[in-house]
Amino acid sequence: MKYQISCTRCGSQHAIAPDTAHDWDEITCTDCGEFIDTCGHYADTHGVSYPMHALNLSRGLILQMARSSRALNDGPAALRSA
Repeated sequence: MKYQISCTRCGSQHAIAPDTAHDWDEITCTDCGEFIDTCGHYADTHGVSYPMHALNLSRGLILQMARSSRALNDGPAALRSA
């Protein structure tokens, strides 16, 4: 499996890992063979995190609630003052 990650030793942009890609498998540079990362750590740092996903859902709900309450409050002024 190929990864687009730069090598700290030679600067190459080509890295490879075994096709099984278990969490403990190493990602190595194809040019110099330098160890770059593990598949599990790479997936964790480049994937969607649960806290960020929950934050985005909460923000969406807040915006939806704000839009729906604005529609209820946009009636005539006489109705709002009553």
